[in-house]
Amino acid sequence: MAVDFPEVMTALVGKDVRTGAQPCADRVVIELQTIDTSVSDAFPGYRLEYVEEPILLTPGEEKPYTVAGDATLLVTINAWLTTMEGTGYSGPLQIFPTNVEHIEEVRILEMFEGVSVVGIGLDRERPFTVRVLGQRLVIDFSTAD
Repeated sequence: MAVDFPEVMTALVGKDVRTGAQPCADRVVIELQTIDTSVSDAFPGYRLEYVEEPILLTPGEEKPYTVAGDATLLVTINAWLTTMEGTGYSGPLQIFPTNVEHIEEVRILEMFEGVSVVGIGLDRERPFTVRVLGQRLVIDFSTAD
């Protein structure tokens, strides 16, 4: 699934990456923030897709990534989570959540040239919904078995 990707880029940067349990869903939230009010704060384009591991973000890359779990959803978003100057998200690059049932890891894999890539490791491929709420990308994974 892709929305305005790669067309729409933004001046928003990361604020928070978190997980939470909802009725019938495990949730991942990627929250952005405005740091420069003189430029557009339109929500950036994004793409979500299940991928096979090991993950090679660049063809020919020598360092493949792995994410805990039996299925990995790759989230690519046209925004820096942390800029080269260190502005924005300051949390961990790997999160092993204890407040959800089916998400095993959330891992920030790459931030390069204004694009951030986050891997979400799950116990198995699960149906998901994605929506933008203000400056948050909200991904809900069905917990129905």
